[in-house]
Amino acid sequence: MSSAPARTADSLLASFQVLCTVLEAENDLLKAGKLQEVVDMLPAKQREMDTLESILSVDGTDLLLADQPPVLMTPETEEAAGRFGALVRANRALLKNAIDAQNVLIRLIVVDAVHDVGVGYGASGQYIPSTGAQAALTLRSDV
Repeated sequence: MSSAPARTADSLLASFQVLCTVLEAENDLLKAGKLQEVVDMLPAKQREMDTLESILSVDGTDLLLADQPPVLMTPETEEAAGRFGALVRANRALLKNAIDAQNVLIRLIVVDAVHDVGVGYGASGQYIPSTGAQAALTLRSDV
């Protein structure tokens, strides 16, 4: 193995390790529900993804999709790539859960509140629909 591919294999391994660290931190934040901190991590995550992409791409071609077996894939890089893949799958599931939770919250606050706006207790104490003009958006007090 020449020194250029060795340096590239070392760079690939280092990039996978850094990305795994970033994904582990992001996954921990997602599990803890700290979405703002996840958003704050996005620029660093994107930089590291760009670095990995630049290592894997030479002259516009993806080295992992080339016809000949890539010199970059050593047992260590294959192990790191496997760990990276597992973290990406977990990250995708956690992000989906966070998005679903946000959608439920939005529905509770906005959509269900709009449906409840037209009903309430009248002067007699009975539950009746309201006939007056209502606001377009109301926050529910029970959320």
